[in-house]
Amino acid sequence: MTTIVWDGTTLATDSLISVNGSTYNHAQKLFQLDSGEWVAFAGEQQEWWEVMEWLNAGAPRNDKPHVTRVEMIIAGPDGVFEMFNKLVRIPVSGPVAYGTGWKWALAAIDHGKSAIEAVEYAKTRDHDTGGEVQSVTPATRAGMPFETMMRDVETEPDPVTA
Repeated sequence: MTTIVWDGTTLATDSLISVNGSTYNHAQKLFQLDSGEWVAFAGEQQEWWEVMEWLNAGAPRNDKPHVTRVEMIIAGPDGVFEMFNKLVRIPVSGPVAYGTGWKWALAAIDHGKSAIEAVEYAKTRDHDTGGEVQSVTPATRAGMPFETMMRDVETEPDPVTA
């Protein structure tokens, strides 16, 4: 499958395509949409193209493609979102990872590694993650490290007790 990671500032993915645990090919998995947003895909490759066409067409609610195995992270000026088979944008507020190497990637993030380093680590532990790492650091409203966001939340006075 793959590993895709958002660390709070950078979106990264591997480039390995595998079928039933066998290396098949290497491919682009990180794309810039017509809107300027960036999307990284995991799951069925042929479904990526259907979803990308739909997103580039403005994501019309009444014309969603039927997909069964797709995971994605979308990052752009309006924020960062995760999206799955139902093709509904879910806002992301911290680091996330998807694909077969997600557990390894999040463990790396938990230990202070970047999205790129997290994918590199997942490549050492997950046989369906490999190839060159693709990454982008898009301009987003959420474009600050997770630790900074948490520090700001923790230092703001509680309006109820203040």
